Amino acid sequence: MKYIIDKIEKDLVVCENQTNLKMEEFKKEQFPNDIKEGDCVILKDNIFLKDEEETESRKESIRELMKKLMKG
Repeated sequence: MKYIIDKIEKDLVVCENQTNLKMEEFKKEQFPNDIKEGDCVILKDNIFLKDEEETESRKESIRELMKKLMKG
């Protein structure tokens, strides 16, 4: 299952489920230590793995969209 990290709180991480677009909360201990908001992660065996390739792809798409918006 794929998720995007929406926000990180003290002991919880709020993620958007990419299948149904619903927000879900998980224990922070299930994630790698280097996660940040906007990262793409994959849930496997009750542990989240950071999807570096998908994260970078989304960031690039956002950068391109921002460039188009700034040009007017």
